[in-house]
Amino acid sequence: MDWEGFECSYEPEPNTGCWLWVRSRDGKGYGRLRFGGKSSKAHRVSYEHTYGSIPSGMVIDHKCRVPMCVNPSHLRI
Repeated sequence: MDWEGFECSYEPEPNTGCWLWVRSRDGKGYGRLRFGGKSSKAHRVSYEHTYGSIPSGMVIDHKCRVPMCVNPSHLRI
């Protein structure tokens, strides 16, 4: 999948501002995809596309507490 495909894979939720992943999800509700030739979590792809690489050993937190959200403004290291 490329970035254009990524952008077609979520739906904005108007009341919360979340971007809800509508494709494959794991057992905990996190979006999953193949991006750049590897299996990735959708929220990490969104964060890296917007803010740059995630330092080794760090995780991405959903400020909104919605695992399927990929809105980069709802994500933080």
